[in-house]
Amino acid sequence: MIRSIQAGKIIGVKTSFFTIMNPEKYDPQAIPSAWQEFFSLYRDSNLPKSNTFYGAAIPNNSMDTPMQYFAGILAEASLETPNGFVEVTLPEGDYFTFTHQGPISNLGESYGRAYGVELPASGREMRGAPHLEIYESEKDPMANDYEMVIAIPVI
Repeated sequence: MIRSIQAGKIIGVKTSFFTIMNPEKYDPQAIPSAWQEFFSLYRDSNLPKSNTFYGAAIPNNSMDTPMQYFAGILAEASLETPNGFVEVTLPEGDYFTFTHQGPISNLGESYGRAYGVELPASGREMRGAPHLEIYESEKDPMANDYEMVIAIPVI
């Protein structure tokens, strides 16, 4: 499915991580730790309250260089980023979306299917923009009925 996302920015916290395809360097705690830090800051911040949260990965073409990951909320570009948070610009554009279903511990399988099967079958090509994960906070990420969206920027 194609979803259009308006321009804005993700305000949150930043970490670096190596792709799961590089098991010697992959740290399974990097992204969960970023989310923990974000939520501890977000709770007492003046950022808009939301139930929808965004993880934004900035990919690179090197297995030996970590990618940047931002855990946060999507906000209008004009919103001032509060102290303690960082931002990443999100340009307007289309995203190919794939819904992960099941515990978040199985997310790697969904990424493989999204990027290796579904995106190529769609006939769309990736464009330069952050790759997204879209979460609803009221859902339990360890539950068998958990769902979240993988969103790949496309032209």
